[in-house]
Amino acid sequence: MTARKRVARDAGGERTRYEDIAIGEDLGSIEWSFDDAAIARICDSDDDFHEWYAVESPYGGIIAPVLIGYPPVRMLFSRRYNVRGLFYWHEAENFAPLKPNVKYTIRGRICDKWIKREREFVQYEATCYDPQGNKVFHTRRAHALDYLTRDVPKDASGIDSGAGGRLVDTGGKS
Repeated sequence: MTARKRVARDAGGERTRYEDIAIGEDLGSIEWSFDDAAIARICDSDDDFHEWYAVESPYGGIIAPVLIGYPPVRMLFSRRYNVRGLFYWHEAENFAPLKPNVKYTIRGRICDKWIKREREFVQYEATCYDPQGNKVFHTRRAHALDYLTRDVPKDASGIDSGAGGRLVDTGGKS
């Protein structure tokens, strides 16, 4: 029988240790935009279709499903911390629709971290702003850093830390 081990490193380097995550740390900001093709891709991948995602909406032009904002926030977190983890929970408040070909700014920070049932968790939040500085959405997310409990040795090598850390902001180009 093979002993279980937690992943300590992957193709992206050393995985971030729980002890190295700082509550209150500024995750910085990114500029983010998307185009009509990105809306079509997320609609297809999430099986989420509405006429407002392809033709005129009451908001002046087409809008995007709210989940299009998930990857850039994850990227913001992954730029700073090399973690794979397990999704634990997500909350979001939307103030305005997301529109294609708009240059948004997303800013984030680490909110909290805790240990529950001997598993390590981290919570981060981000706010998206339009070019005029208006809030478009605010989100908080929590991840378990590993499925295995913290008493399991952390000295294995694993796969890359995920697409969220490697997403490239295309500035609206696909």
